[in-house]
Order: sequence, then structure tokens, then C-alpha cells
Amino acid sequence: MKRNVFLLLVCAAIFLNLMLVTASADGEGLLGLDVYVVGNHAYVAGGVGGLYVVNIRRPANPKRVTSVDTPGTAKGVYAIGSFAYVADGSAGLQIVDIRNPANPRIIGSIETPGDARNVDVFGDYACVADAQAGLQVINIRDTMHPRIVASIDTPGEAHRVQVAGDHAYVADGIGGLQIINIKRPAAPRIVASVSALDDARSVRVISDYAYVADFSHGIYAVNVSNPTKPRVAGSVDTPGEARGVYQLYSLLIVADGSRGLQLIDNRDPKSLSIVASYHTPGQTRSVHGLASTVYVAGLGFRLGVFDVIDRSRLNANGHFLVNSD
Repeated sequence: MKRNVFLLLVCAAIFLNLMLVTASADGEGLLGLDVYVVGNHAYVAGGVGGLYVVNIRRPANPKRVTSVDTPGTAKGVYAIGSFAYVADGSAGLQIVDIRNPANPRIIGSIETPGDARNVDVFGDYACVADAQAGLQVINIRDTMHPRIVASIDTPGEAHRVQVAGDHAYVADGIGGLQIINIKRPAAPRIVASVSALDDARSVRVISDYAYVADFSHGIYAVNVSNPTKPRVAGSVDTPGEARGVYQLYSLLIVADGSRGLQLIDNRDPKSLSIVASYHTPGQTRSVHGLASTVYVAGLGFRLGVFDVIDRSRLNANGHFLVNSD
């Protein structure tokens, strides 16, 4: 009897595992890990699917234009001018020529020592959040031959990075927020950290504040008017898993994982408050804004588009790419 029960449990476990693998495989084509918008196109980091180009000339009807396969797993993207920079997981940084969005092509790349998850560009340099390998500073003046000029380890796992002024702000997982002086790109140095955060996944710097998405603990507002002496000014818990944050008008738009989008009033960083929530077809991972439109990437859909109604609300039902065409 006990043997039969044991075999039944083993079979159930195997069946459940197969179901999860199948679901993961089916959802892989509907994966958006990051999004960046330039002009009439949104560039979506689509995991193993590479970089997707979506026409958003008509935001209510986003259409996939094409995609470019990348050698790794596209996890982050930053687009500016003629190029999109892709944080491509184990394959490092990929530089994609997007002068013709209908025909993007990889023109340069460089492997990084860790797992490239996110990228931000300033001048002739790209900063790559490289997971367990910390921050990589890469010279991209020659887009066909980028080269790492400096690396700096961080105590946690670097998930995302934003450059503001002379500093790179790194959401470093259990390492909290790491603030790195990059005035001399070849000689970066950590000047401060905020360890009160439990699992920093993303950061957005706006004026004197860095807003950190702290996964299961919501959003923290960190005063960085003096980057060497940051201090937590306020916070607000969110119902899901805060993975991304972007400011539009006086709102923080939060990609809150299983709980879609959360809108937070940040007119007073010391007293953040959720003012609205919006459903998405799957788990939200990243959010970007342009003019009066919010773009969100996630698992279960490639791209979602929400219009801002009156600077305090979004249209209740966004427009989503929910097929693999």
C-alpha cells in the first residue's frame, strides 16, 4: 500500500513538472523582459527570442515589424539614435543597427564575465548590469568593436542600472542600491550604498530621488541629492512584485509582476501612495513611457500599451500583443 502511494506521488510530481515545462515553452514566444521606445518603434527584449521591433505609430494597434535573433537571452535594451544596445545574458552586450527598423542587424558585441541583464548608455560608454559580476563599463565609440574598460564588483547581483550625472545607480538585489562614481569611466568606484533594501530589482533616478523597485517590498524613495550620503525618504508596499519603475508626470508607473501595473503618486516622496491599479494578461517585467503613453513588457504578452487619460489615470484596458506573430 505504501509503495503504491509512493509511486502515485512520484508520478504526480513528474506530471506536474512536465506541465510546467510545457507551459514555460509555450510562453517563451510571448516574453517581454524589457522595453525601450524611440520614435514610432518599441524595442522589446524577448528572452531567447532575441530583440523584437514593434511599430507603435498607432498605439491602439501595435504590430510586430520584425525581430533579430541574438546569441544569448535578450534581457535588457536601450535604444538611442541609430543603435539598440541589448543586454544579452551570457552573450554579453550586443549592438544592433536600427537605422532601418524593418531590418535590424547586429554589428558589434562583447562578452561580459557575468550575466548581462540591463544596459544604460551615456556618451561613448555603456554601463551593463552584469548580475554576479557587478557593473561593466564598456567603450562603445567604435560600435563594431566595443571593449570593456572597467569592471566593479557589487555585493549582490546587479539587475538594472541607470546613469544620472557622474553616477551609476545599480539595483543590486540583496546588495540594495549601489551608487558608483563613473566620472572617470575607466576607474569607477562605489561611493555609497543603501542596504535597507531587501531585493532591489530596478531603479529610476528623478531629480534628487532614486526610486527603487524592491520586489516584494514595493517602492522606496531614496534621497540622492548628495550621492555619497543617500537616505531613504519614504516607501510604499505594492500588492505584487515590483520589478520596474518609470515616472510620467507626477506618477510612478510600477511593473508589479503578478499584479499588473500600479500607479503611485510621488508628488511628495516622503508620502508615496497607490492611486490606481491596472490588469495585464501576464506578469509585468518592465515599463517605459513616451509622451502620454505607457509601454509595458511582460510574461504572457510581448508588449502592452496604455494611454494616459488625465495625468492621473490610464485607459482601463490596454492594447496588447498576445500572439507570437
